[in-house]
Amino acid sequence: MDISVREVEERGFVTIDSYLDPDSIDLLIADINTLDLTSGRAGIRNILELVPSVSKLARSQEIRALVEPILGDTARVVRGIFFDKQPNANWKVPWHQDLSIAVKQHLDLPDYHPQSIKEGVPHVQPPIAILERMLTVRIHLDRTDESNGALKVIPGSHRQGKLTTPQIDEWKQLNRAISCNCQAGGVLLMRPLLLHSSSIATTPSHRRVIHLEYADRPLDKGLEWYY
Repeated sequence: MDISVREVEERGFVTIDSYLDPDSIDLLIADINTLDLTSGRAGIRNILELVPSVSKLARSQEIRALVEPILGDTARVVRGIFFDKQPNANWKVPWHQDLSIAVKQHLDLPDYHPQSIKEGVPHVQPPIAILERMLTVRIHLDRTDESNGALKVIPGSHRQGKLTTPQIDEWKQLNRAISCNCQAGGVLLMRPLLLHSSSIATTPSHRRVIHLEYADRPLDKGLEWYY
């Protein structure tokens, strides 16, 4: 088993530094900068629709080479978000798991609740079995470390299913968090159920991240992925 695959399975994450070259990063930044990034806005939820180069990258062999060893060749991108932690949008994210997925429409299914709408897109919380088979790819467009709010994770927490608030508090107290520091062009692979958070940047600058989520199969019971 490849070391990155083993780390994702056992620890819930792995970082791969300098995966994308500087020219590719510059092109992505230039394309994203064509959008109306209102001052103080923390990010863009529907980045796959708004920036064709991000959609192309998400489906490229370069990124699939990271995803397929973990999810197989049926993997597909199912959601994309752009985050930019900066001086005018410097926020703290508490410890949590990513529990929601984007779907084409809400259906009244007992295992797919609660439901929500985020920037016009229907979202639901699916059964844990679906989340356990998903993979998140976070592409760093800037150097990221503790000073500008890098993502922090608790290794192994993805293997405990959906955690309650008291369970999350216990994990925080009993386990050491790791800061996922990356250079620009670095990639973080992580399971959505991995406990993660980020602190307010102490030296605020751009901390731009393209957050892509992948799944290995269609949804059931008539529900469809949004993308």
